[in-house]
Amino acid sequence: MEIKHYKRISNLIGFLLGVFILKDILDYPFLLTNVSENSTNNLIPQSVFILGSVFLIAFYVTILQNIKKKGVFIRRNEITFRYFGFIILLLGLLSDILFSYFTGDRPSGARILAILGGTLVFVSYIFKIGIKMQEEQELTV
Repeated sequence: MEIKHYKRISNLIGFLLGVFILKDILDYPFLLTNVSENSTNNLIPQSVFILGSVFLIAFYVTILQNIKKKGVFIRRNEITFRYFGFIILLLGLLSDILFSYFTGDRPSGARILAILGGTLVFVSYIFKIGIKMQEEQELTV
């Protein structure tokens, strides 16, 4: 009975996470605004931002699947956090640079992906420490 509840709760969390991320993407202040002669200049940075958001959704799905199957503090999660963190960090920086180059201004939320990517890289190092602590605890017993 407990396993059914765990699966239901984790599926609900994954679904709600996807809904909130999609809502944030659609409500993003500089996406698909000012569709005029500058729309070509905005298209490239917006595409990079959307690509970063897609990577972010794929990251959450991958992490939730790893947690369901094997657990939280495993090497695969650490590597996933690190790779996705670097990818999202680079896409965030690229999006910020492209926005400033093509549009001449820097929207207030253009650095969100870069900050999130850096946070994910930091969390990957925390996971690395957690894995070492878990291995030490297993060897102690």
